[in-house]
Parts: sequence; C-alpha cells; structure tokens
Amino acid sequence: MSNLIKQKTVTLAVNRSVRFIMIGLIFAAVLSYAYFANAAVRTLTVLEKTKTQIQSLNMAVSEMESTRLALENNLSTEKALRLGFVEVNNPIFIMKSAKKTALSLKLD
Repeated sequence: MSNLIKQKTVTLAVNRSVRFIMIGLIFAAVLSYAYFANAAVRTLTVLEKTKTQIQSLNMAVSEMESTRLALENNLSTEKALRLGFVEVNNPIFIMKSAKKTALSLKLD
C-alpha cells in the first residue's frame, strides 16, 4: 500500500514539474516572439529611413553635378587665358605604335 502511494506521489510530482516546464517554455516562446517581432519592426523602420536618406543624398549629388556641369560649360578660351592657361603651339602626341617614344618633362 505504501509503495502504491509513493508511486502515485512521484507521478503527480513528475506531472507537476512537466507542467511547470511546459508553462515556462511557452512563456519563453512568447517572450522570444515579442522580442524578434520588435527587432524586425525596428530593422524595417531603419531601412525605410535609410532609403529616404539615400534618395535625398542622390538628389543632392545630382544637383551638385548639374552645378558643376553648368560651370564647366561656362568655361571659354578667353576665360582660360585670363586664368593663366596658355595655348600649345606644337602639340606632340604619344602613339602606341611608336617604338622609341619616351616621356620627358620640359620646363621651357
């Protein structure tokens, strides 16, 4: 009789501990789901903000490029001469097929 009572008590204790373990695992699963869902939402928010920042940077770069092109197209021969550039009288070009071509720096 006492042996049967001990077995029932052990069975109830095991069932109770299994229930607590299962409740703990379910609670941990719910907490981890909430954490990872929150992390995913934060990541998507950061991605959207980054996309808008990239778009605004692209617009700023294109505006700077158009300004540079406008300034570059505004350059003329007269303006270059005023800035100190000189016109080349006898230009010498280096060709790939020339065998004895050497580069030198002439400061005349």
